[in-house]
Amino acid sequence: MANKEIKYILFDFDGTLIDSMPFLEKNAVTLLMRHFSYSEQEAQTKYRETTGLPFIQQMEIIAPNHTQNSTIVDEFEKMKLELIYEQHPFNDALAVLQRLKEQGYLLGISSGTIESIITTYLKKIDFDLVNDILGFRQGFEKGADHFNYVMKNHSLSQSQILFVGDSLHDAKRAKDNQITFIGRIGMFTKSHFENVIPNCPIIHKLNEIFNRL
Repeated sequence: MANKEIKYILFDFDGTLIDSMPFLEKNAVTLLMRHFSYSEQEAQTKYRETTGLPFIQQMEIIAPNHTQNSTIVDEFEKMKLELIYEQHPFNDALAVLQRLKEQGYLLGISSGTIESIITTYLKKIDFDLVNDILGFRQGFEKGADHFNYVMKNHSLSQSQILFVGDSLHDAKRAKDNQITFIGRIGMFTKSHFENVIPNCPIIHKLNEIFNRL
């Protein structure tokens, strides 16, 4: 996929830079089983089908207009806030971002997690290599909003941005906005990503990104 045009690399946060997806999935599955009496497999499938979106949007897809959605979202966010800072970056994450920075790339985080949580997390691990932390707030979310922010604030075109994420919704957002994408294998396989983007480049570990640049 060698693309010498790339100037800016956006990374998803949960499941791409930090190993938090097992923790988040466990919380979501617990809540879905409790509130909707789903089996564990049903709850896991519904969560995975919508992962990559802010949880409030996931719930509106899983149970449209359900009266319990706001309660479930509040419980999920509370559980996340209590333990998210105990989730560790992937072993190679910090070294990879340091090397990319040294090579002259601009770096950013694009996430469905609230920006203040990401900022606090990065401060706790003494990490200040990213140019932009773009989290979720109403009217500003991962996808077109974040891509447009990067293009406007760094005077870049779509062809100069690379997005790295671990969800199929990440891949779809990149495809819909003509942004180059690399899928990180974790919750989804290469074939899953290729169902969204034919011949989608993938990595199993972050340090494999250097073979894709």
